[in-house]
Amino acid sequence: MVLETIRLFFSRIPADLLEKLNQTYPNASVRQVVRGQVKHIRDSNPKEIEALRQEANDQLPTIAELKRVSAVDPEFRMENSFFGPKPVITARIINRSTLPLSEASWNAALYINGDVQPVATSKVRSDFRSIEGLKPEHHVTARFTVGFVKGDKAWTTLAIRQATSTRVELEMIPETAMDFTDKAYLSADLQKRIDFLENQLKQASEFEDV
Repeated sequence: MVLETIRLFFSRIPADLLEKLNQTYPNASVRQVVRGQVKHIRDSNPKEIEALRQEANDQLPTIAELKRVSAVDPEFRMENSFFGPKPVITARIINRSTLPLSEASWNAALYINGDVQPVATSKVRSDFRSIEGLKPEHHVTARFTVGFVKGDKAWTTLAIRQATSTRVELEMIPETAMDFTDKAYLSADLQKRIDFLENQLKQASEFEDV
């Protein structure tokens, strides 16, 4: 049973981390490595989680401001190009926040024939530097080619081309919003890191009796 538990422990460790464990625990037995790593996780993860939660809480006002940047009246159409059908999205980007933007990316989702589930999703990017940035209380008409020059094939299927109706949604990704110095307003996705650390803690509890 112990051997199976140890095997399970090492099966969950990425290859690049195994080398680091060998350096951290030189000449240690397999059981000592497991116990040492479990102790490290139980000691360090709660502290990092607490710090990340505080940082995430501090960012809430900025996130609230960024949510005031919206894509209004988005429309989808298929254009012909040298490479074939090209999916294009147009929308009016309005900055109702107090934050100036140089760049931002958006999650795009396409719905057809009144369906509630999207048939295609992608990320598209706004670069406002060519218009001297998107200042507070300003707006701009944006045009996105999904998949750049050749177009994203997932957005040019026959089902999409023959659809009786289409609807597209654009939602800004807060972590991608940049200020006029091209610096991100927010840290990387903190919740993703918190979830990872909490999952590590949960897994560590499975091996504490090794």
